[in-house]
Amino acid sequence: MVSVLVGLLCCWYVLSAPVFVQSFIAWMEGPRPGPETLRPHYDVAIVLAGMVAAGRSRLNEPEFTEQVDRILAGIRLVKRGVADKLMIVGGHGDPFKHYPSEARQLRTFALEFGLQEEQILLEEFSRTTYENAVQASAILRAGPYSDLVLVTTALHMPRAAAVFRKQGLFPDRYPVDFQSGVDNEFSLLSLMPSADTFNIMRYALHELLGLMMYRLQGYL
Repeated sequence: MVSVLVGLLCCWYVLSAPVFVQSFIAWMEGPRPGPETLRPHYDVAIVLAGMVAAGRSRLNEPEFTEQVDRILAGIRLVKRGVADKLMIVGGHGDPFKHYPSEARQLRTFALEFGLQEEQILLEEFSRTTYENAVQASAILRAGPYSDLVLVTTALHMPRAAAVFRKQGLFPDRYPVDFQSGVDNEFSLLSLMPSADTFNIMRYALHELLGLMMYRLQGYL
């Protein structure tokens, strides 16, 4: 019994201490995008939903998670003229609760930030990353859109980009919301476990499992 407890504690420590986690997260996220990452112009910047804390939000007053960088980056791309349109993709992932469509809430948010109605495309029924790609691809093929850039969380980007490729679309990648530090030098603090680090690692393992399951299901 004691050996099991010690093993669990060691496992928890490895999964929650930055000294062990940061390099793994940096490997999963890949390099941060530089100025040369984006081309001068895109028809559409595709932003995947998944940043509204539905249980804490009120109608037209969304509460955001850390993934809010996704919508902010998409809005910036349009306002800077890098992309002509912002496409917001995603309804709500919980089939047992009738929360408002996340894409529709984010559309209101984008309008408040200065975008115009004609600059926004909406897909508000998909619930998973796979459905995001299927539904968004159908809309994009129906319009004159060929130059695309995909915006999502860095840890989520490998799976998201892969399902879009499976649908025959090959958008450029623009990952945001990086969880790995720019400077991963060793320090005494990096030996200290933390709940934040454990949550980041949990998200990373979720994405690894998602990649494996999607490959088994033929989604990638």
